[in-house]
Amino acid sequence: MEILNMERVGHSEAVQKTVEVLKKGGLVVYPTETVYGLGVDATCEKALEKLWQFKGERGDKPVLVAVSDIAMAGKYVDFSDLGKKVVQKYWPGAVAIVAVSKNMVAKKAQSESENLGLRNPDNKDILEIISAFGKPITSTSANISGAMTARSLAEFLSTVPTERQELIDLFIDAGELPLRQPSTIVDTTGKEIKILRQGEVEVKI
Repeated sequence: MEILNMERVGHSEAVQKTVEVLKKGGLVVYPTETVYGLGVDATCEKALEKLWQFKGERGDKPVLVAVSDIAMAGKYVDFSDLGKKVVQKYWPGAVAIVAVSKNMVAKKAQSESENLGLRNPDNKDILEIISAFGKPITSTSANISGAMTARSLAEFLSTVPTERQELIDLFIDAGELPLRQPSTIVDTTGKEIKILRQGEVEVKI
């Protein structure tokens, strides 16, 4: 596992390095506005398999996908009018939406009902990485399923077994992240908003 400190190596070099890893189907741990997340190319089946190898048993539970902006999101989902209102009001930020997928991501990234969960993280560095990569990346917490989430490199190393750590190609170290609630997840495929997970942000449309 290579550890990269964005401040030390320089911003442009860090972005380039991360994009290279993602293009090769690599697994990246990166900071979000809540906890550290796991990122792979959301359109690559082999990359998703590596992610699930790290996470462990989750059944058929889908994974959130991070996009650089609303325009990128529109390439992968069909927004309802309700969905458009949510993202225009709350993105970027700790709100994820579920919308109807255009089936352009790996099957393991979306639900059996062919819906897709999308995030637009409020982190300029990560948004630039996704933009430079040109495709969405996964956005699930960097922990083994059911275990504690990590807000720092130290927490990650202390809670993840060595054999799982070896699956990580790159860890983007941004120090200890502030203690915050997880993102709020809302289903926008119906006539009204359905809260799937209540986080720090209360969604009102």
